[in-house]
Amino acid sequence: MLNSKMNIALFFGGRSAEHEVSLLSARSIYQAFNQEKYNIFPVAISKKGFFNSLEKSKEILLGDKKKVPELKRDNILPQEVLQFLEKEVDLVFPVLHGPYGEDGKIQGFLDTLNIKYIGCDLTSSAVGMDKAVMKQIFSFYNIPQSDFEILKKDEYNSQKTADLFANFAENLGLPFFIKPANMGSSIGISQVENLASFKNALQEAFRYDKKLIIESSIQGREVESAVLGTANDIKVSTAGEIISTHDFYDYQAKYEDQSTELIIPADISPASQQKIKELSLKAFKAVGAEGISRLDFFVNEEQDQILVNEINTMPGFTKFSMYPLLFKESGITYTELLDKLVELALKRKS
Repeated sequence: MLNSKMNIALFFGGRSAEHEVSLLSARSIYQAFNQEKYNIFPVAISKKGFFNSLEKSKEILLGDKKKVPELKRDNILPQEVLQFLEKEVDLVFPVLHGPYGEDGKIQGFLDTLNIKYIGCDLTSSAVGMDKAVMKQIFSFYNIPQSDFEILKKDEYNSQKTADLFANFAENLGLPFFIKPANMGSSIGISQVENLASFKNALQEAFRYDKKLIIESSIQGREVESAVLGTANDIKVSTAGEIISTHDFYDYQAKYEDQSTELIIPADISPASQQKIKELSLKAFKAVGAEGISRLDFFVNEEQDQILVNEINTMPGFTKFSMYPLLFKESGITYTELLDKLVELALKRKS
């Protein structure tokens, strides 16, 4: 050990389209960690998947870059990082959103090295990332959600686009939504109202995944809850509402549009708050999640309808993100939240 403090490696960046969001989350986390209790070592991963040196990683995190710069191959030092992880690190916080981080791949890598980490394990991460599998599991557990269908690229290539559109329109109604099965932060999502927008939506979504979710449109308010814990010790936050000026809560609304409002707690009835807590707990357990997750809902109190949209096993973690803000409302500060996540990760059995 370098000294008596706990050594935590903070992974950020990565190959996902959510690379920039990861960098924003990591900067907030680095600043909020109690420096008297932990030594925090940033580990920057480029969009091509290359690990930067520890010195360069810290420089990137503390700078003003919007992404991790690519390295020349002769400057890559994977051996240095690997040796550091194996010999010096007590815990890894993989703040990697989307594929190659939130989907179980980095968790499997750390499991192989027998290194503890914050957040969900390989299996629950993979299930939470693959929204098609997630929705099928939710269906098995009778968790209420919108109607949906799954479209794989090879199936799309073998059918006429007009026929597909007609089938989805008949089964799901118009408008409906198309989104990549393995992506987060609302990247690649489009609303479909006619054949032309259907073609454009398919082209956009297939940029990110070969498997898509085709989902009915829901008239409801967008509400979220945060979950913290493991096994029988799980805490669910109060629910918060998202009010966006966009047609739906897309990537721009989440991270670029300053007009989006987060209302915490959500202006919903106590009965709806309680139902959201119950469904959050049920969905969290259904996918085998542990440590951290955020649940997204559609709420229509006039129709007495609360539907689970999805679970996010590594949600955005900036100071302005819903996950830490929800727990702040519940009496847990950002720094205390990080302490709790560390505690939970250390208790997990290998």
